[in-house]
Amino acid sequence: MPGAISPWELKVPRDAIITRSPALADDPAVRAVTVIGLIAVGIIHAVEIPGQVSGTVWLTIGFCLLAVVAPGAGLWLLLRPSLLAWEFAGACCALAAAGYVLTRSLPMPGDAGDVGNWMEPLGATSLITEGVIVILATLVLASIYRTSHTSRPWVRYLGGLSSAQSRGRAAA
Repeated sequence: MPGAISPWELKVPRDAIITRSPALADDPAVRAVTVIGLIAVGIIHAVEIPGQVSGTVWLTIGFCLLAVVAPGAGLWLLLRPSLLAWEFAGACCALAAAGYVLTRSLPMPGDAGDVGNWMEPLGATSLITEGVIVILATLVLASIYRTSHTSRPWVRYLGGLSSAQSRGRAAA
């Protein structure tokens, strides 16, 4: 087609800041699934709190925090989607899943009875939900980082160093 420019013909300077957001981060379905999953994780942990009250204090506090923080992360992602909101949502669910795997793999202080109890229904449901959220957050963050490699200040700084070093070599 005459006059059309393909994306491969566009030349963008290396130090240009790309401001367009990636399509995956703006997809309402991806955000909706993630928000619903975060709220579900919070509800699952809220339902499990009464069973944890008679157990160890640190585990009960963890369940209470997750019951509040996970839906909070979902609301943050719903109202103000940002790089930090996606990172927080992914980290929240990754840490919750790691806690589940840890308590099922090794005897924890005050909670040795859960070792090997992998098929506890709400725990398995929460683990699957957390896994989906971690995967979605990872995909969205990868698309954000790929679209704008200068999304972090240290990347711009390191990029400036490497381009300054290469200019110094070219001048010498």
